[in-house]
Amino acid sequence: MKGRPAGGIAVAAALVTGLVAAVPGVAQAYASSATGTINTSGVALNVRSGPSTSWDSWRTVADGATVTLLCQTSGDSVTGTYGTTTMWDFLSNGGMVSDAYVYTGSDGQIVNSCVYVGAEPSSKTNPRSTNGAINWAFQRYRSTSYENLCLAFVAQAYGWGGSGWNTAEIGGDWEAGHGYLNTSGIPPRGALVWYHNSSGTGHVAISLGEGKVIGTSVSGAVGVAGYLDHGSYRGWSVAYFPAAW
Repeated sequence: MKGRPAGGIAVAAALVTGLVAAVPGVAQAYASSATGTINTSGVALNVRSGPSTSWDSWRTVADGATVTLLCQTSGDSVTGTYGTTTMWDFLSNGGMVSDAYVYTGSDGQIVNSCVYVGAEPSSKTNPRSTNGAINWAFQRYRSTSYENLCLAFVAQAYGWGGSGWNTAEIGGDWEAGHGYLNTSGIPPRGALVWYHNSSGTGHVAISLGEGKVIGTSVSGAVGVAGYLDHGSYRGWSVAYFPAAW
């Protein structure tokens, strides 16, 4: 047990819409979001790019702050205020924190599991993993160096020198023409998220999951946005760069 007050469990249960009793062979349903309180006994908590203490710390959240959890995933084991856990919480700002420092009223999972994109074809495996690519992107948070280079940004995030396509419009066309473009559902974590734009060159970003993306051209720099905040949304695909170098 993490030492959370037992009375808080009832509060958490009230917040979790559709929570069902644990029955062998039956999956539990969790809430799509929930609130929690950061408890670090005074210091600010690092918000990281992924579920690991080795990933980039791109901002902090104050002790005592209320946060919104959108999903939970497993990662590095961390010992904190509420004991030791491998659970990490994805926050509404697009980052992750260890659940060991978040009071939710429960020692267990309370929101849906984070959904990751499927693997790219083995014929062209990316040099960098999903969380590795997102970490690379967050290391360039607020950088203006990639403006008008969105396609290079996502390709380099996944470890390539370049995508092999001249524009994101061409890349999106290729994904669509080869059956990789999905037009329904929220883009899963790690997916390439494709857009049309007024110039005809298109745009692409990387999904963080839960409706968030990281990419260029967010107030003129690399940043986090909603996946529908850019212009004309086309859909999402697995992170596949067939012509990358």
